[in-house]
Amino acid sequence: MNKKLQRSGVTKAFSRMCVFGMLFFFLFTTQTFAQKVEAVVDSTQIKIGEEIKLSIMVEADTAATVVFPEGNNIFMPLELLEAYEADTVQQNAKYSLIKKYGVTQFDSGTYFIPKQKILINNKPYFTDSIRIAVADVVVDTLKQKMFDIKKITAVNKWSSTWWIYLLIVLGLIALFGAYFYFFVFQLKEKKKKKKKAEIPPYDRALLQLNELDKSRFLLNSEYKDYYSELTNIVRQYIEEEVRIDALESTTAELIRKIEAQKDAGYLDLKDETIKNLKNVLQTADLVKFAKSKPDDSVIKADRNLVENIVVETKEAIPEISDEELRKDEEYKLRLLEEQRKKQRFRNTVIGVVAMIIAFGGLIGYATLEYVKENTYVGHSMSDLLEDDWVASTYGTSDFIISTPKVLKRATPLKAKDTVPLPSKTDIYSYQSHLAPFSVSLGVTTFTQKPEITLDDIAEKIIKKFEDEGAKKFVVKYDEYESPSGIKGLKMYGTGIFVDDLSPFSSEQERAYEAYVFEEGRGIQTLIMMYAEDDEDGKTIVDRILNSITLKEEEKKK
Repeated sequence: MNKKLQRSGVTKAFSRMCVFGMLFFFLFTTQTFAQKVEAVVDSTQIKIGEEIKLSIMVEADTAATVVFPEGNNIFMPLELLEAYEADTVQQNAKYSLIKKYGVTQFDSGTYFIPKQKILINNKPYFTDSIRIAVADVVVDTLKQKMFDIKKITAVNKWSSTWWIYLLIVLGLIALFGAYFYFFVFQLKEKKKKKKKAEIPPYDRALLQLNELDKSRFLLNSEYKDYYSELTNIVRQYIEEEVRIDALESTTAELIRKIEAQKDAGYLDLKDETIKNLKNVLQTADLVKFAKSKPDDSVIKADRNLVENIVVETKEAIPEISDEELRKDEEYKLRLLEEQRKKQRFRNTVIGVVAMIIAFGGLIGYATLEYVKENTYVGHSMSDLLEDDWVASTYGTSDFIISTPKVLKRATPLKAKDTVPLPSKTDIYSYQSHLAPFSVSLGVTTFTQKPEITLDDIAEKIIKKFEDEGAKKFVVKYDEYESPSGIKGLKMYGTGIFVDDLSPFSSEQERAYEAYVFEEGRGIQTLIMMYAEDDEDGKTIVDRILNSITLKEEEKKK
């Protein structure tokens, strides 16, 4: 009896659990699958400029908040013509909302309407991308009047490099001016100073006083410059004749040195002359440092006193003996030898610095070449065009391609990042930061032949661009056949791509060309990027494409 009761209790508990489980599953599935988002178009093939009606349909609860995408660039590379009002249909406890957009494209090719984000209660939901083919408008040549091709007419075009010639002319003028200044004016000035230096100190002092009389210092009220020149004349004369440090001494120091020379018997100068020199120097100090303005009579008297001081100082200097003359000659020779040593030392330093610069330049050049060869920085466009190209086979395929530099193995992509099938993908690439050019070759080898099309691979390439931060890129499709007969799919266009290794802005506007081939045991994807409207980049791309061959074809050759 007890066992039956226990069994009955267990049965009831199990029944309750089943009921609760069914309720929980119903609520969970209701909450999970209550939202539905779908995007459809009225046509996937249009003519240039024809409008496509894109409808985004959302099924949600009546209490849900739905936000549709907005903005003029949400459907790039297609253009938005008009955003229509949303239609709402209520079905029991649900809403069916339909938002229509009118989009178009004014250039032929194949494009993708990108995924659109719809917010339902602030939770994002995404639609699928839709492929659109835009066809050219067929022209009826029978009804359209035809005209002959016009002859080529020569146009006088102003060279865009005129500024280079202007810079060359300005540079030559600057060089000529520098030459004229340094080798004409400066040479004349040096000759003039040298000629003055050859004049005996006494005669040179009197000559300088006469030149000072002819100057315009006093006419322009430049008293400070006048007294500076006046005192420099007498100081320089005393320094050369009496041989004391007069130019760098203060007024008090100079007077003490002269008095010391007199007391020692080396200078027979009158006390009145020393007093006059002191008065002139003190007046000059007041003019130079206190901005004093002496009368014309004082200026004239000071000028005459300086001349008298020069004359009396010459008379006060005792006659030099033969021994002193010999010592003076020895002093001059010693001084000349010191000057020569300084000149030799200066020349040695200049030579060493020049050698350091030369070797540093060579080392820098070699380092730059090493860095360039190892693709740390890259090569210029001229290097890529002019250097010897390398033909190699990459991966396990029979695919042979020639590139400006050897493509180095990059980090292999996982199979889930390319195609969700048993496969092995090897990536080989080269990128230059000295020139806007990069090339990447992906070689995917399958363990078994999958059911996959080139269009599927193309969509994966677009997805890869989006994951790497590319934006505003235009995608066009075309069939491609290489000169050697290898067929594939061509994707091309422009966009803004992220370059984390660039020394400049990380976002670069580039033109790209991507080719997908199915040869041998796998699929090969070739992606090349270069600056838009760069003829050198286009030349490199064409040369790479013309080099594509298979091993079997090489053997036949």
